[in-house]
Amino acid sequence: MNNHDTFERALRALRQADFDTAIELFGEVVVEDSANAEAWTQLGACYLETRQLPLAIEALGRAVKANPENPTAHYLLGTAWGSNGNLERAGECYRRALEIDPQHAKAEEFLIRTESLLASREHFRKGLALLQSAQSSAPELNQAFRELLQSVALFDQSPAREGLAECVQRMLTIAAEHPVPVTLTRDLDLWAAACERGWQCVRFRNWTGVRAAYDEALAYRWQDAFVHHALGFSFADAGELDEAVKAWLRVLELEPNYNFTRFGHVLAGKVN
Repeated sequence: MNNHDTFERALRALRQADFDTAIELFGEVVVEDSANAEAWTQLGACYLETRQLPLAIEALGRAVKANPENPTAHYLLGTAWGSNGNLERAGECYRRALEIDPQHAKAEEFLIRTESLLASREHFRKGLALLQSAQSSAPELNQAFRELLQSVALFDQSPAREGLAECVQRMLTIAAEHPVPVTLTRDLDLWAAACERGWQCVRFRNWTGVRAAYDEALAYRWQDAFVHHALGFSFADAGELDEAVKAWLRVLELEPNYNFTRFGHVLAGKVN
């Protein structure tokens, strides 16, 4: 039986998800023709499907060497590297696939995902280093919190989640009052009253009361970063970290330089 027939049998086995047979047959093809880029590519794909990552990397590396202009081989090699934990190499492969074929949708999708994971990991490392500092000051804790928050925002399952919980507890021991000057008009009376109730609850760490008061405040005015900040702590106290992260990200949308170690307290001046 010639190599072409063996290759066709291997493809049929692959279509039927008979990966063991496909691996054996594609292996026979590349033994006879080590320059067969397509056979190396399909062999690598089979190894990927069966989670044999070192073999997938080797086979797809041979595919790329045999045909450097094959975007699919670069994309699959990126997937193999990424699955093996090497996100930097994965990103390089996806970028190369897109250089060859700018319309390669999968390579673009996985490149975006990989870059998000890399950015999330970097934020996590920075936040963890700050959190583990021997003497974490308010500025360090604030920056640690922001880094960990960004990590979770980029990758929902980031290990930064645990760091956020620890950061919250540490910040509560040093949290200070932040005066928020507001010119109080008649239409803001109810908002100010709700904010005052919320502030009193913050002072006594009554997070259930915080949520009730500040939810009411948001009904009158939604753009107050300090309200979303305290709501984030109320969600965290209830174990609702997803909602807490959403609230804190809203804070950063409203005030990018917000200091998370300070809780806002409205100082209202009446209009005559």
